[in-house]
Amino acid sequence: MRLGFRLAAGLLALSSLPSLAAPDAPAGPAFVERFRAAAAGPGGAALADLAALPFLYEGRSLGREAFVAEAVPVLFTPSVRRCLQRAPAKPEGDRLVLWCKPYGFHLGPTRAGWRLIEFVADVD
Repeated sequence: MRLGFRLAAGLLALSSLPSLAAPDAPAGPAFVERFRAAAAGPGGAALADLAALPFLYEGRSLGREAFVAEAVPVLFTPSVRRCLQRAPAKPEGDRLVLWCKPYGFHLGPTRAGWRLIEFVADVD
């Protein structure tokens, strides 16, 4: 009987431990939906709200205003914005990547929550 009690107590203690899964596991898919909505809208302010700033672009660190003025028009063309609405979010380490030629957009956790962390050019 004593062994049964210890086993039950041990299982109870284990069940009260936090899950080993990332505490914000649902944050990734939820952030993808926020990112899609920002990309669907005009301009770049909503995208800047979701970017990890300063954002590295063409070898320079861009603040919010420069990100909106310089990076958004080049990276988020109308065809890329349309693609982002349906592109599957593919896991890559602790990130999710949306591929819309010619770019891959890396979304991932930061100290400020999930953000657009970087992009990569998909050159064939």
